[in-house]
Amino acid sequence: MESKEPVEFDRYTAAELSPELLERIISLEQEINSTTDKDVVLIAYEESQHNAT
Repeated sequence: MESKEPVEFDRYTAAELSPELLERIISLEQEINSTTDKDVVLIAYEESQHNAT
């Protein structure tokens, strides 16, 4: 049976951000896209309290 090793990103969860911060992130994604002509997705994570190692 295959054993699943913990992965570093298992320690993190999506950050809870205010609507204003989410708007700023979306705006920055659009600015980067218009400057570089590349699709960019910014992701905000925070360390999870229940999965900390």
